[in-house]
Amino acid sequence: MKKPAPDQHDFHFWTDEKFRIADTDLNGHINNNAVGQFYEAGRGEIISSVLGPPAKRSIGAALARVQIDYLAEAHYPGMARIGSRIARLGTSSITIAQAIFVEGRCIGMAESVIVFLDKATRKPTPMPDAVRDGFTLLG
Repeated sequence: MKKPAPDQHDFHFWTDEKFRIADTDLNGHINNNAVGQFYEAGRGEIISSVLGPPAKRSIGAALARVQIDYLAEAHYPGMARIGSRIARLGTSSITIAQAIFVEGRCIGMAESVIVFLDKATRKPTPMPDAVRDGFTLLG
């Protein structure tokens, strides 16, 4: 069964991205690669809001899984509003739920799993309590 499109009220963390002419495909709409990059921008901002900039993080983070559902097309020019929230907290991972809105209309949704890594061993590591607390606030 298909999931219903989320509402803007489902998200409290927002990233805004401007469409570029390079984001279009031969059909004149925003292409799937650009859509993936918009979700990546949202993931990067929500993760950085808790962990800080990559060079200063006490733990690493790696994308383990991403699923994207395309609901409608969008066209240049325009803006994408990427809503993000923490959908699940694991021991060493988080699941981020996201949706892209264009002029208030949901054009797609995504779910991503981020695994936290020990910077020395590059193996999964449990989230420190402060990190867990930070992500809990973004749920």
